[in-house]
Amino acid sequence: MAEVTKQEVVTREPEWMEKLRQDYLKNVASLTSQNLKPPEYKVAGLSPEQQEAVIMAREGIGSYAPYLEQAGKAYGQAGGLYAGTTGAYDPNSAQAYMNPYQAAVTQRATEEMSRNADIQQQTLASQAVKSGAFGGSRFGVQQAELGRGLADIQSQRIMQDYSQNYSQAQQAAMGAFQNQQARAQSSAAGIAGLGQQTANLGQQTSALGQGDTSFLYNMGQNLTAQNQKELDATRLNQQQSAYAPYQQMSYYGDVLNRTPSGQTSTTQTSAPSPSLFSQVGGLGVTGLAAYNAFK
Repeated sequence: MAEVTKQEVVTREPEWMEKLRQDYLKNVASLTSQNLKPPEYKVAGLSPEQQEAVIMAREGIGSYAPYLEQAGKAYGQAGGLYAGTTGAYDPNSAQAYMNPYQAAVTQRATEEMSRNADIQQQTLASQAVKSGAFGGSRFGVQQAELGRGLADIQSQRIMQDYSQNYSQAQQAAMGAFQNQQARAQSSAAGIAGLGQQTANLGQQTSALGQGDTSFLYNMGQNLTAQNQKELDATRLNQQQSAYAPYQQMSYYGDVLNRTPSGQTSTTQTSAPSPSLFSQVGGLGVTGLAAYNAFK
């Protein structure tokens, strides 16, 4: 029966390398057993400037309302004034502009006409007496014509004076009416313009307030952005600090795997011990070989 021989080859790194690998695995096991909590994300809140801008914006809502209310009242007043200028002219208003002295002038004129007529009557009577026709029909006709002419002249003078007085009164009343209408329209236009200016002032006030609010909010937004950058930088630093041991361990493992080291191979051979018969046979063979070699 053939004998079986066993040969075992063991390849090992140097002891210092094995020691490094064992320590590395222990450190990895200890590090990964820890409960790692990544740093939380944080959002920067509104800056004080933004908060103040929000308050200003809330308080500024409807700030134009009082101005619009005043403008509406002004427009209403202007409309009322202008509506009053659309009425027709009243001819009866000319009575207020009649010359109160015209009647006295007319009365004086008619009295003067009567006095002149009396003089003419006396002259006519004197002539009739001289001619012997006083009391006759011709004298009566002349008297009648003289009286009728006086009445016509006086009537014409009265009508002429009244017509002239009335015409002047109408012109004065019409001029006063037109002037009053023009003043009312001018006042209405001025009040309407004042209302427009008041409305514009309200709009400008609101716009200026919004401009201040926008400027303050934008400035606060820049400050908030800066605060957010600081929070992000803080979180990044915390994250780097938390993951630094893992990165160092990974780097150490890469270096350890790439470090060359000598290996030692050990060969162990094992065979069964020979029997007595094989030992005697072996001696005989050995002796025979030596004899043949001697010969």
